[in-house]
Amino acid sequence: MHNRLVVIGRSLYLNEPFMEYVTRELGHLGFLEQIVKIPETDSDTVTLLQRQIEEGGNLVIVASRSAFTPVSKLLATMLGDTLILKENMLIPSRSEIYDDHSFLVQHGQCVINVVQAEPGKTLPMFLVEYREKEGVLHLFDIDEESAKILIDPLAKSHEIEIVFTTLTPGWVQVECISKRYGQLGRFLESVGQLLEGRVVESTNVFAYIIHRLTQAGKTLTFAESCTGGLIASTLTAQPGSSNIFRGSLVTYSNAIKAGWLGVEKEVLERFGAVSEQCVDQMLKGAVEIAQADYALAVSGIAGPGGGTPQKPVGTVYIGARSEERVVVERLFFEGDRNYIQQQSMLYAYKLLFKVAAADLF
Repeated sequence: MHNRLVVIGRSLYLNEPFMEYVTRELGHLGFLEQIVKIPETDSDTVTLLQRQIEEGGNLVIVASRSAFTPVSKLLATMLGDTLILKENMLIPSRSEIYDDHSFLVQHGQCVINVVQAEPGKTLPMFLVEYREKEGVLHLFDIDEESAKILIDPLAKSHEIEIVFTTLTPGWVQVECISKRYGQLGRFLESVGQLLEGRVVESTNVFAYIIHRLTQAGKTLTFAESCTGGLIASTLTAQPGSSNIFRGSLVTYSNAIKAGWLGVEKEVLERFGAVSEQCVDQMLKGAVEIAQADYALAVSGIAGPGGGTPQKPVGTVYIGARSEERVVVERLFFEGDRNYIQQQSMLYAYKLLFKVAAADLF
């Protein structure tokens, strides 16, 4: 089933945080194949909407307050329908379902959900149904090629369409779409048995971490340098993070690493802040300060400057610590500053799955 989004109104699509909110709320549809942005007064609106309707599938139209009624009138005209007043809004009389500032109408093979939206306000209910069975797998300590060799035969036998992507070294995400009712559950179960202790099924792995560590009664802390708080902000963006998150420290300078985390002066002078020895002591300091069960720490060179021949831009040391185990690894990431930071953040969580395997798998 095709899932597409049309946004009508500059005040909506120029507001990036609001657009992120919209796409999150449409997460139940799975992948959005296309996002079309149209100003309120665009003369090509009729042609664009007609083309979208002809493609069939799920079409979500998010309109600004000023565009909502004109869009309703336009749709009614295009569908050979008339407008009626329901819940203080004008909607096509053929609307199958409606709610406050949201209505659903079907034309041929296209299901159309029109929603009135306003930045700073809670979105109305999206009425378009979940039409496809989808799942997301996260595979750890395996490369993409090996994952394909193992999983492709299972996918074919269960008639599952799969798409692989490597989020960070050793962490492969697999999007799974069933072509046949009832097959997805059996496929996911088969993969779980095949890769026991290395696979997680979740559309939101950070929410999954919170849920599992909450169940286990375990806590988490971070010590960050080059990621600048990204590891912490990624977790705290999720509801319930306060159940497991004790707090964290962002320690950019050597003086703060030493003063706050207790990294020894000798270690900083001999090995430098971007080193296995420094990250090991950052982990130890974070655990002692926060009294947490698990700690993650990162120190590296995100660029664009600051690299040396021995430690070029993209060199990052990442560690994880539990009561029983400490892991610190040297990575080299390519890309711009933000992408290096993102990959470092993801790799830190990948190491969490290694030291907290008993609680997370």
